[in-house]
Amino acid sequence: MPKNVFQFECPCCGKDVEVDTRSGKARAVDPKEKRGKDLDTLIGEQSRASERLDSMFDSARRDQEQQGDRLDQMFSDAADKAKDDDSKPSNPFDLD
Repeated sequence: MPKNVFQFECPCCGKDVEVDTRSGKARAVDPKEKRGKDLDTLIGEQSRASERLDSMFDSARRDQEQQGDRLDQMFSDAADKAKDDDSKPSNPFDLD
């Protein structure tokens, strides 16, 4: 082990901790601890996350379509109202 790396046991969890004094980085080291998950578990988690994100995306798309339809309806209502109104808009430069 290099002179700038110190290793000691954590009093809380019992894991070995390595501290590099040059870089200031620390990491927990436990050789008995399992490192990661198996491939089937990772694929299952990925497919569940993918389904969840697809559902969220579809919901957001539907909401946007509904909002677009609502705005189109409001615009057509305002255009119809403007056609029926024969009055001139007020001129902001009139001194009346």
